[in-house]
Amino acid sequence: MSFSKSLIHFSAPTICGIKPANLFSVKPESFFCAEYRMWKKTLAGYGLALDAVWQSEKSVQVIVYNIRWLKRIMEDRIILSYLYGKGYVDCRDITGTVRQILSRMKNVSPFPHEIGIILGYPFFDVLEFERRGGRGCKFCGCWKSYSDVESAKLCHCKFRECSCMCKKWFDEGYPLFRIIEKYKKAVNAV
Repeated sequence: MSFSKSLIHFSAPTICGIKPANLFSVKPESFFCAEYRMWKKTLAGYGLALDAVWQSEKSVQVIVYNIRWLKRIMEDRIILSYLYGKGYVDCRDITGTVRQILSRMKNVSPFPHEIGIILGYPFFDVLEFERRGGRGCKFCGCWKSYSDVESAKLCHCKFRECSCMCKKWFDEGYPLFRIIEKYKKAVNAV
């Protein structure tokens, strides 16, 4: 799958405004700097940031995030306390915090489960996943849910539907602004 198709398919919920961030990987042969820079500039016009966070021989990790939404998340004192307790310094610097979390994904063991906060997963589920080592969840969709199963199922379906619609429209040749418009119209029509 090309970088553009991967971006649309895996980040559609963030691009369409129903999720604060999406993280995905692409094969190095699908990652082209010119295409990446074009998307970075395009997404910035929508208040979204795009970062390629690290590369191995097998993959390039890419994150798309809504800067304003993450700022609101980082205003929560409980979340800030949790992140400060894990050694994060200035969580109000959204780009710096995202890069620090992603750097920890590559360089620090154990895996930084706090990435779930950036991805918009419920804080309780992030804590429980970390505490239980990923075991004993009540539902496994986009994340492992330990509490509100119905909301998790609804989100999972909504994210998957958004991705499928946006990928279809992208394949049909629609530009990004039209894809976003079509998605909003489709959601409002329901």
